Amino acid sequence: MSKQFRIGQIVPSSNTTMETEIPAMLRLRET
Repeated sequence: MSKQFRIGQIVPSSNTTMETEIPAMLRLRET
């Protein structure tokens, strides 16, 4: 739910840059 909310909110702004930063941030937080 957290990742979907963040992606949907940033996708419109820059889905290209966020698409790469989102997975990186989520992975860092999960570790």
